[in-house]
Amino acid sequence: MSSSSLSPSFADALLSPRAIALVGASGDVRKNTARPLRFMRKHGYTGAVYPINAARAEILGERAYPSLAGLPGPVDHVFVMIPGSEVAALLPACAQAGARVVTVYSDGFGETGPDGQARQAALVAQARALGLRLLGPNSIGLADLHTGGILSVNAAFEADTLLPGDISMVSQSGSMMGSLLSRAAARGFGFAKSVSVGNESDISVGEVVDALVDDPRSKVILLFLETLRDAPALSRALTRARSQGKPVIAYKLGRSQQGDALAQSHTGAMAGNDAAVDAFLTAHGVMRVQHLETLFEIAPLASRHARLPRASAGVAAAATRVAVITTTGGGAATVVDNLGLHGLAAVPPPPDFVRMVAQAGLNIRETPVIDLTLAASSAQYKMLLEHLLRADWCDAVLSVVGSSGAGGQAVAGSRQARG
Repeated sequence: MSSSSLSPSFADALLSPRAIALVGASGDVRKNTARPLRFMRKHGYTGAVYPINAARAEILGERAYPSLAGLPGPVDHVFVMIPGSEVAALLPACAQAGARVVTVYSDGFGETGPDGQARQAALVAQARALGLRLLGPNSIGLADLHTGGILSVNAAFEADTLLPGDISMVSQSGSMMGSLLSRAAARGFGFAKSVSVGNESDISVGEVVDALVDDPRSKVILLFLETLRDAPALSRALTRARSQGKPVIAYKLGRSQQGDALAQSHTGAMAGNDAAVDAFLTAHGVMRVQHLETLFEIAPLASRHARLPRASAGVAAAATRVAVITTTGGGAATVVDNLGLHGLAAVPPPPDFVRMVAQAGLNIRETPVIDLTLAASSAQYKMLLEHLLRADWCDAVLSVVGSSGAGGQAVAGSRQARG
């Protein structure tokens, strides 16, 4: 089983693992940490499950193992249910056991403040160095309802029977995901996959959506969002979903009008101005709903009438893609807000374009606004503008010039639309 040809893909290890280790599994059925093993046995998972508990030789009638070392076979996915302070020390053993994905139910990381954020960043760096991907921390888990592979402590899976279906859900709130699954089940709607991303420290909503695009059992993708992190990854995934004819339906918290259109933060999150969020989702063909019940009630209709996009004169064209370059972040945000209101989409530069510009001596990020405030000379601004005008990933270029350009030099703006 050590041959790389037998190793699962990232998507399979994440969504449909063949072998699972449950670190911190409990034999006390009253505890949340007993739930994953109980759920999987209750709902017919046929893959290998290894409960890990150094204090017990048997859990719920099955053999338990003292550690990840010496398991009968390799694992694809490890579900971690131990104190947060012990997670980092566990990661090397996860890698040695063959895991590609580690889901961390444990809390005490980024949600606790600066110290927790530092621990979380160190955990992600350690995982990447070991070749692992992290879901969470603070993730309530995930489930494949077709296989019974339920790596989750969510009480929604206590049901005696689960209805498999073609709807998949990605949620930034674990508790709300359970509520939605229960409400949908009461109406007879079946699910394929459900994923709680927790703190979204490593594996992002966009990456999960991208994996679901390739999942043949997922016909409709639902999103429960609190914020938009890693907009470039989400943009790429939503573009793929649209091209494959897979409807995406989103409910997002925080519809207030406060804040800028785009938050150029270190997390890459898009927050604040609701019009900008609406514009982003609309530009990518996402159906945004305003009521929770609508999130799943509209899913069968979307699935029934989903069609692959056709390149014909009778089909409306996608939103015009605009590359935005600026020396005033706030000014550009107001412009982007107005673009969205008129059906135009501010798009981030793709990775190959970012690398090409870096080779020319200018570092930019994959964000919908390329902000060069205090970061570029007039010559560099001109160089980037010329590259943008020749780029094929945007239909127009918008230059928003402020008074904060490096060296205090004014930069001429330019805009070019392609027919």
